[in-house]
Parts: sequence; C-alpha cells; structure tokens
Amino acid sequence: MAKASTAKKKSTAAAAVIRPVKQKLTKSALVSLIAEQNDMSRAQVNGVLSSLEAVMCGCVHPNGFGEFMMPGLFKITLRKVPARKAGTLIRNPATGEMMKAAAKPASVRVKVRALAKLKSAAIR
Repeated sequence: MAKASTAKKKSTAAAAVIRPVKQKLTKSALVSLIAEQNDMSRAQVNGVLSSLEAVMCGCVHPNGFGEFMMPGLFKITLRKVPARKAGTLIRNPATGEMMKAAAKPASVRVKVRALAKLKSAAIR
C-alpha cells in the first residue's frame, strides 16, 4: 500500500514541473514530445489526440452540450448571436455616432477562456 501512494506522489510531482518549450510545435512534434514523455508509441498518442478532438467537436456540435472544459487549462463555450435586421442603429466604434447597420444572419461564436493553471503558467 505504501508503494502505491509513493508512486502516485512521484507521478504528480513530475507532472507539476513545467519545462519551457523553446520552439513552435507542429502536430508531429507535439505527438513525438508526448510519446517520449509518456513511454507511448506515436500511434497511441495520435489515437488519444484524435479522441480528444472528437470529444471537443462533439461537445460544441449543434446537438451537443455546447461547452467543453479541459480541467484547469481552458474552457470552450458557445454563444448564440441573434440575427440583426437592416437599418438597426448601432454605434460606430471610430466616431461614436449612431449609424444604420446592414442585416446579419444569426450566428454562433466560439469562445475559449483560459483557466487557472494556464494563467499561472503564463505569469511565471
């Protein structure tokens, strides 16, 4: 029992160490890095990344929940923007005066919000 708890503590301590990445990561470079750090094959890592991608896309799908959260890192939410009729008065951001706007169809905005772990990693 003691060995299991020590192994668990070591793995969480190793995961807590953040090492800076000094180069832009392509998908291939990211797969290689994850495979190397976790003693996995590139094919396994590709499978995990494609599963994660499928879950994210499924959550923001029109029939999905509309929200996805990677715990502690980021949260993806959807915001429905209603249609706008032609001639609606809006504020011109350059001059501040009111002007008539063109019609726009209803749309959905995807918002990605950084959470605690990601914010603290950027501040250091």
